[in-house]
Amino acid sequence: MKGIIFSSFQKSGDKKELIKNLSLLFFFSAVAAGVITGALSGKYADEGLMKSLDLIFLTNMQLRSGTGLFTASFAANFIFLLAVFLSGLTLWGEAAAVILPFIKGYGYGLMAGYIYSRYGISGIFYNLLIILPGAFIFAAVLSAAAREAFFNSVRITALFLKKPVNDDPAVQMKHYMMSMLWLLFLTAAASAADMLFSLGFSWIFGF
Repeated sequence: MKGIIFSSFQKSGDKKELIKNLSLLFFFSAVAAGVITGALSGKYADEGLMKSLDLIFLTNMQLRSGTGLFTASFAANFIFLLAVFLSGLTLWGEAAAVILPFIKGYGYGLMAGYIYSRYGISGIFYNLLIILPGAFIFAAVLSAAAREAFFNSVRITALFLKKPVNDDPAVQMKHYMMSMLWLLFLTAAASAADMLFSLGFSWIFGF
């Protein structure tokens, strides 16, 4: 009997872990889909459009080569992290948790496509050396945040519909808050990567 109970718990834990991993992959795929879509659109973008999108996508190449990059990168990333966090506190957060990573990915792709279409092979190396490291870290962070927001929104919806829940809502909300706080620190790490790789390699390019 003890072995059966232990096996049941183990299977339940494995199932939760599998769902957790697959959901993270799903949200990361949303970012990737945004990147592909943005990259295809980037070749039609012009300098005016890129400047108008700078606040949320950090598309200013001159700023990417300056000393204020960390602050600008963190601010641009924080907007998305905050939006995802707030979506997890709403009944409609499931949809927003999917859309926001796609939009962020679209910004990365738009920037990459624009640079490639304008500078060719040099643009590819610029993307790989300067944009990709920080972008990859934050894409992972945003995917994890979207996953947390999605499931927290599902739990809130269950409470609203008066469906039975398995876990204490207060404990789950505390877990949500602490997870987002940790992801905020990782957002700062992504911005630091943006700054370090820019300082390390931007001198190579004369854009």
